[in-house]
Amino acid sequence: MQGAAALLVRQVVIQGLNVLTGVLLARWLVPAEFGVYSLMAFVLVFLIAVGDVGLGASLIRQPEEPDLHTYRVVFTFQQISAGVLSTALWLAAPFLTRYVHLEPAYVWLFRAVGVSLFLTSFQTIAAIRLERELHFQKLAVAEVLQALVYNGVLIYGTAAGWGAWTFALALTLRSLIGAMYLNLRHPWPIGWRWDPALLQPHLAFGLPYQGVSLVSLVKDSITPLLVGGLLGMQAVGYINWAQTVAAYPVMALMFLQRLYLPVFARLQGDPAALRRAVERVLLLTNGVTAILATLTLALAVPLTTLVFGSKWLSALSLLELLWCGNLFVATATPLLALLNALGRSHVTFRFALVWLLATWGLGVPLILQFGTLGFALATAGVQLTNLALFRVAWQTLPFSFSRSVLPPWLIAAPLALTAGMLGRDTQSPGALAAWFAVPLLLYVVVAVLLWPDARRWLKGRLPLPRSIL
Repeated sequence: MQGAAALLVRQVVIQGLNVLTGVLLARWLVPAEFGVYSLMAFVLVFLIAVGDVGLGASLIRQPEEPDLHTYRVVFTFQQISAGVLSTALWLAAPFLTRYVHLEPAYVWLFRAVGVSLFLTSFQTIAAIRLERELHFQKLAVAEVLQALVYNGVLIYGTAAGWGAWTFALALTLRSLIGAMYLNLRHPWPIGWRWDPALLQPHLAFGLPYQGVSLVSLVKDSITPLLVGGLLGMQAVGYINWAQTVAAYPVMALMFLQRLYLPVFARLQGDPAALRRAVERVLLLTNGVTAILATLTLALAVPLTTLVFGSKWLSALSLLELLWCGNLFVATATPLLALLNALGRSHVTFRFALVWLLATWGLGVPLILQFGTLGFALATAGVQLTNLALFRVAWQTLPFSFSRSVLPPWLIAAPLALTAGMLGRDTQSPGALAAWFAVPLLLYVVVAVLLWPDARRWLKGRLPLPRSIL
């Protein structure tokens, strides 16, 4: 519970900073420049996923405490991976710059991403050790510091007109601060060891586990690779803006994602307690997502005009289609963690492959035919495959959808529809805030009246399963 509280504070601060930075950049930058900002963030996340290969998750899931030799072997592997990927990106930077139609100066932006990747490898072991011990408070402080540095440099540098160097400096300082803080706050005797026999069992779990993230990123690479190459950075900017705004409701739940795997894994020997935990998590995730998502959709026009600027109104059709992901993600993310916690990482990997093939299979012809709208249509169609994931998870651990998933949406929909009908012509930020706040308050009141767990949470009397304690 202390870890959840720390991650909640972290999430509020970091997502608050990210939202503020995103709003300011959307107002200051043209869509093409906003697309470059999104492209660099994607490249870094993709390379980190490639370099990790799931070894961190394997160590976190390991029942016994890893010894120093194990930590050093994993650290050595990650250093080698990061070094190879950073060098490859450094050499490929000129080609990548030409491919997405950027000016030659942006070569150094790609190379800065490579430097940031290598610096990040120095913080991974300290972070793994803290996460194994559920010391999320220390992790939260480190990540808040990184967010302050990263977003502060982006805001200041963009306002000062530093151009491409703004993002390069922000990325490098972010990785450097994270590595320094975590190793000072939770030091360990850094060393290098090579032991292929020790790596093998960790890779057996880690490769399919990390393969989910990697395949998901390959799926998402359709935006920079296909859209960027065919339609340019302006199209990438519109798509990434629409994706970001559509995903704001789900961002409120990201602090819980770090808890799903370790908590579900600890409960795997107690099916009844695990079922209760899953149902409560799904009720919470859908409860938060439903009202925020429906209000965002209902008030999309005044929200776009007053907060981001009228230049983004032409991307509203993309936003409306990409918004459909909220109906599935709040349920799919915990269920993926459930399957991984039960050791079924091969199943989650297969779903990731399905999503990859469906995204590119639908996306390529639809983008060629309809441009950016084709991307949104393909993404909305792929979301329907989550229904198969729900079925597999239910067969693994039967739980109640009717109690945990449906009620929040049935309550939120009429409240948001009313707010949208009455507030669609809102002209001031204060009035827009009121149209968000009033339905949200009514929603909370209804939730407290209808859900016993909500009343017990407010009173601090919700007992934890003994298996967690």
